[in-house]
Amino acid sequence: MAPSTDWDEIKRLAADFQKAQLSSTSQRLSERNCVEIVTKLIELKLIDVIFTTDGKEYLTPQQLVKEIKDELYVHGGRINTVDLAKDLNVDLSQINANIGEIIKGKEVQLVSGYLIAHYFLEKIAQEINEKLQLQGHISVGELTLQYDLPAEFLQHNILERYLGKIIIGRQDPSEPRNFYTEQYITRLKAKIRGALMGLLKPTPINVIVSHCNLPERLFLSLFDEIHAPGVLTGRQTGALYVPTCYTKSQNEWVMSFYKQNNYLEYDALTRLGISDPKGYVKRILANEDLTFLGSCVIGLQIKQQLETALEECVASKSYLDVVSLLPSVLSDADIENIIETLLKTSAKSTILFDNTVFSNSFIENLKNSCMPMVQKLAEEVVKSQKYQQFYIEKQLAKTADLSSPSHVDHKAERREERRRKAASGKGGGGTQGRETKTKAVKKHQRSKQVTNDSDSDEASNANKKAPTHLEIVSVDNIEEVIKEALENEGLDDLTNQIAEYLQGSLNQTALVIAKEMADKLLQDANQNRKQTHSSAQDRINVLINDIKLYEKGLKMLPSDQQPQYIKYLLKTFGGDTLSEFCKYAANQCNLSFKGDVLTVEQRSKIINDLSEEYMKPLKALNATLTDQNMELFYQAVDICLSECGMILKKVDKKKDKLLVQNHREKLIAELENCNDPALVLHLAVLAIFTIVTQNMLHASGRQVPLIILFLKAHLKGEDFERIQQYHDLVSKYLTTSEGEDKEQTEDKLKEEMPSIKLLVSEVKKNKLN
Repeated sequence: MAPSTDWDEIKRLAADFQKAQLSSTSQRLSERNCVEIVTKLIELKLIDVIFTTDGKEYLTPQQLVKEIKDELYVHGGRINTVDLAKDLNVDLSQINANIGEIIKGKEVQLVSGYLIAHYFLEKIAQEINEKLQLQGHISVGELTLQYDLPAEFLQHNILERYLGKIIIGRQDPSEPRNFYTEQYITRLKAKIRGALMGLLKPTPINVIVSHCNLPERLFLSLFDEIHAPGVLTGRQTGALYVPTCYTKSQNEWVMSFYKQNNYLEYDALTRLGISDPKGYVKRILANEDLTFLGSCVIGLQIKQQLETALEECVASKSYLDVVSLLPSVLSDADIENIIETLLKTSAKSTILFDNTVFSNSFIENLKNSCMPMVQKLAEEVVKSQKYQQFYIEKQLAKTADLSSPSHVDHKAERREERRRKAASGKGGGGTQGRETKTKAVKKHQRSKQVTNDSDSDEASNANKKAPTHLEIVSVDNIEEVIKEALENEGLDDLTNQIAEYLQGSLNQTALVIAKEMADKLLQDANQNRKQTHSSAQDRINVLINDIKLYEKGLKMLPSDQQPQYIKYLLKTFGGDTLSEFCKYAANQCNLSFKGDVLTVEQRSKIINDLSEEYMKPLKALNATLTDQNMELFYQAVDICLSECGMILKKVDKKKDKLLVQNHREKLIAELENCNDPALVLHLAVLAIFTIVTQNMLHASGRQVPLIILFLKAHLKGEDFERIQQYHDLVSKYLTTSEGEDKEQTEDKLKEEMPSIKLLVSEVKKNKLN
């Protein structure tokens, strides 16, 4: 039969078969017929089916794969292929033939005859994690026995794959098949650390491992992490653990002594049985900065202590006993060596006396304590003329090789120079001939006397050999001053050494002081008088100029009121002028007085004690202060100026105008900063007067009402009322006794005070603009 005919027949048979199945029971095919039909289809290779082992059933490969997956799921993700063939009633070869279809993806694996799904691996990972967390450690070997799986599969496909995701722990880097939790490692570290800290002598590792009940390998890997108080002699079996305390115990005495004293004595180390002390010290103190001396070795601390003490000695201006800071076992040669090294860095700021280092400041303080004695001795040698004699003889010695005429000329030149200094007037301009003449006459005899004394000294010592050295300050003088200070410090044995050291510089200082004092004897009196003369003249000029400006201002007032202003002016500024004359005259006559401001009683006492040339004009000036006559006052001032060799400078009107402006601004500034009601009124009235008249006025508080009346013609009506009302309030405040009324008046004055200050500003603005 042709193939197409066969296929048509098959289609027909299939249709009949389907029809038979859908028909009623009476029309269905029997089981035998069905078997025959299926057998025929298989023979024709039109269908592919798999028979069960009993031959009663058959199924397609696709159905077999589905049932295998179902069985795998039912068995929890793991099933043996043999058990699977039994369960499915299918020949094992059929199972093996279709396994390839199941394990094509990554979901299922075939391991040692077992089909294993991925969810089974996750389940195992969870179980392993629970066991790991419970035990703290786990190995692949024990898991292999438990789960009957290959070790490599467990390690790579489960433990390493899910480590850090499902399995919480860490893998042993030295033994990858072991896994631990962090808590387990921490416990082991604590156990090992406790065991090691309890050891006091070298112990074999196997004993420690056995005691701690842990693998030796794990002990070695954790040893480096726990920072054990000791060291291992090796990493092989039989190695020892040597505790640090054991190593330290060997050197306990040496290290303890060194730490306490920072030095080691060679003899002491030898007594301990150490044959090579220096080599031993270098070995155990390899990192120390040591200094090896003849008898011992010292550490950095002693050197630093010495350096610090030396720095403190210099900074505190004190001294340092080096021997007290060094070990007593040091020999003199060692001490000398240390001091020499120590002073290299501070040679400029320290001085050494018998192993005691003194700061320059300490020695300088001792030197300064001697200065009063030096000053006193210098004064004594000058007063006794010993220094002058020494100086003259020294000068004569310098000119001893010169000819006699030349020598005489030099002496004459020196005498002439002294005369010029004594008779010279004020340097610069402004001094009159009268002043120069008067001062020259007064000082001429004094200068001449000094010159004669010098001449007589020169004449008496001309043929004597000039001294080469004048000892003003002796060693004994210095010892008397510094002895007590050094005894208090326990340094009395160094008194003589220090005194000898200081004597040269102190004696030179005394010579310098003596020279300065001798020179000043010829110059100070004249120079002081010149300065006093110039400054007194300037102050008197200022006072007289101010008096004239105030006089000009008071002449603006009614003539009947002027005498009281003149009286107040002479009492104040006139009295100040008289005080300046009195101070100058007292200075010229070498009279002493206290204070810079003289009272009436002090002025009277000075005038009565003055010489006749000053007493008479000053008494006349004092009398004019009560006469209320400005002309008499000016005349008396002129006489005093003449007697004192002073002049009255010419008045500069431009400067006077500037003085008035400055006085006005000063009054306004004082007014702005003043809070006293009466003083505010006083300053305001004087400021307004200066503004409206362009003249200064010197008046007391009692004269304020008169000035207000005078200002009425120069102020607006409302301004005058304001200042008059404020004056009434001030009068009421000053005359009212303590009580509620006075407080109310004070409050009212405080309220009106800004208005008065503003009034002055308004008047200034209106008048000056």
